[in-house]
Formats: sequence, C-alpha cells, structure tokens
Amino acid sequence: MYSSEDFERFYIRYQAEAMPRGVSIQAYCDKNKVPYNLFDKWYCDTRHRVVPVKVENRPDTEAGPKAQAAVPAREGLRIMIDIKMSTGMHIHQRNLSYAQLRGLIDKLEALC
Repeated sequence: MYSSEDFERFYIRYQAEAMPRGVSIQAYCDKNKVPYNLFDKWYCDTRHRVVPVKVENRPDTEAGPKAQAAVPAREGLRIMIDIKMSTGMHIHQRNLSYAQLRGLIDKLEALC
C-alpha cells in the first residue's frame, strides 16, 4: 500500500530524474513498478488546477469599492454557482448577489 508521502517522494524523484529527459510519468511508473492508476488518482486528488471561468454582466470593478457601492444593483440579477471537485465535494448555491458571490469566493480561497 502506498501512502501520500510515498507518492510525493516518487513524484519529486520523477521531476528530478525523468521529466528533464522527456520520460512520461506513465513510463516512469511502469519502470519503477508503481501502479499508474493509483499514482494518477493521488495526483488528481492532491493537485489543484486553475479552471478558467467566464463571468458575464458583472459590475465594474475597475473604479474601486466606493464606486461599486454607488452602482445600483440590477433588479432580478441572481447568480447560481455549481462546483464539483475531484475529492467528491459539491458546492451548489443559488440566488446569489454579486456581493454574496464575492464573499463565497473569499471563503473558498481561505480553504486553499
């Protein structure tokens, strides 16, 4: 059985030894008799990916916080967010205002 620390050391070794020579991680796993499927699951569970997000109709943020407060909220504009993570966590929020969305993002960033 492999621990997270075992996979971490293995990945560091791969980056130092094989990656500069252009060896794929799958070939390196095979060579070292490490099950690739287990390594891949560990990698996906522990590494965070940046995912592009497209935001439409957002308030102007260039003017600063005081100007944002002066901008009247659009009537009926509500935001829904649905995030599914590889760890199994699922975050689903409906009827958020822009300010509530920013608050949620601040809270999520603190977890990272």
